[in-house]
Amino acid sequence: MLRANQKLVRAFIAVDANDTNIIGKIENIIDYLKSFNIKMKFVETDNLHITLRFLGEISESDVEIIKENIINKLKCNSFNIDLKGVGAFPSPENPRVIWVGIVNGFEMLKSIKKEIDEMLIKNGFKINYEEFIPHLTIARIKFGKSNSLSKFLNEYKDIDIGSININSIKLKKSTLTKNGPIYNNLAEALCK
Repeated sequence: MLRANQKLVRAFIAVDANDTNIIGKIENIIDYLKSFNIKMKFVETDNLHITLRFLGEISESDVEIIKENIINKLKCNSFNIDLKGVGAFPSPENPRVIWVGIVNGFEMLKSIKKEIDEMLIKNGFKINYEEFIPHLTIARIKFGKSNSLSKFLNEYKDIDIGSININSIKLKKSTLTKNGPIYNNLAEALCK
């Protein structure tokens, strides 16, 4: 609930994926994507993450509720995920978002997201239900299309990127700027 003089915070719950084990390969993919004559916005490697729940613009008091009643009570064990393949939403033929896929660890991410959603509902938050497909966004296409990009997506659909260890779940603040978003951690649940 928004009180007078309370600021809104653009927030989401995520796991970081900016592990040094994968950064080099993702930078190489991004460099290759830059060679296409398509207007794209690339995710900074420091900002790589897997969104579990986008919260949107929420009040500062809602941030405190999420910190205390969800992040601080979330229990998880650390686990590894394997990143494999480059794909696109909604489809390789009509790409708007370029992503790296997750193979091993996929079900664990879905389970954690389900637990977070249940905790949000229990604390009075309304959530939109949509199919959750864990992925790592690396670029957003502003405009343009290319047969070469479709060919690239087909060639890279099975590329092995590497493994990373997931050892925490974070509540993050996103501040949108003309140079791209700036993320700050608001709270963290450590996985044992």
